[in-house]
Amino acid sequence: MFLSYYANLLKRVDASLKEFIHKNAKGIDTNEFLQYYYDEIEKFLFSGGKRIRPILMITAGTAVKPDVNMEGIIKASLSLELLHNASLIHDDIMDNAETRRGETVFHKVLGQYSKQHYNSTIQNHADFGVAMGILGGDFVYNMAYKAIHVNDFPSESVLKASLVFNEGFFKIVRGVIIETDFMGKNNISENEYLEMIYGKTAALFETATVMGAILANATESQIENLRYFGKYVGIAFQIVDDIIGTFGNTKKTGKPTDSDIKEGKKTLLLIKALEIANESEREILERVAGNRNASSEDVESVREIFETTDALKYSKEKAEEQYQLSLSYLEKADPELDIKFKTYLKDIAEKGVNRDT
Repeated sequence: MFLSYYANLLKRVDASLKEFIHKNAKGIDTNEFLQYYYDEIEKFLFSGGKRIRPILMITAGTAVKPDVNMEGIIKASLSLELLHNASLIHDDIMDNAETRRGETVFHKVLGQYSKQHYNSTIQNHADFGVAMGILGGDFVYNMAYKAIHVNDFPSESVLKASLVFNEGFFKIVRGVIIETDFMGKNNISENEYLEMIYGKTAALFETATVMGAILANATESQIENLRYFGKYVGIAFQIVDDIIGTFGNTKKTGKPTDSDIKEGKKTLLLIKALEIANESEREILERVAGNRNASSEDVESVREIFETTDALKYSKEKAEEQYQLSLSYLEKADPELDIKFKTYLKDIAEKGVNRDT
């Protein structure tokens, strides 16, 4: 039942997203490069992804009001998917990533375009790619703002939802700033890590559930409890994401599983391992984590330390704890959430936490 619900909603979100992109691309065919650029944006947006954020928003809205304007809430939910993808384009530049979802990252695709079309004495190809990636993220951010402003709900509700969206955007930027600062530090606490991933990831899950509730004309109790549900689902999701980033299957994830270690990302795995490790293990962790030239053997030795120190076990347990905490808030909403869609919210949470990609 849930899988068919999710698959159907995924198709509807994708169809609405494609229609929205094409609507916003009118008139660009007069410029050949602009046409190519928009096509690459569209390719990136449809290169994969579970659409979990818009589906979370839609389901939160229907849990409050099963007969909510479905077409309207789907259109408004595109704002979250676009915001998420805009942040990915910028993240790939910051991380100097090579692949995303098994494909060349957006800014490097544009760098390749430069090599094919411009003289290197006139245009630095790598710089061109980065510049176009920054603009690409900005362009998708702009589309995200446009997507919120639908005419299917009272203007007061749309305004309130847009303010929540703005706050969510702010929290994402704040989280990434904190994460970037952490890259140059060794001693990061678990609480600092949780604060960082709240901004980086969980804030957008929280934004999704709150926006859905607002557009469905929810009570304050429903809004607040859906807020905390989204927050803790998002925290669990990111802890799992960090685990997959080191122990996942590259063929499934489309991303290398050594980059987090080589970049020295402050995951709960690394934080807990550094806390527990003996002197020799700590020496390995400090030498390898953050070393972009680390060998595959070095990276594997760090993975082994994550396991032998029980940092991996601890991280899995922490994700489960946050997941269970999120579910508790669904039972506190007043009036009660619709039973069918409340169950679907639980299923979405479970799908996001118990995954291998």
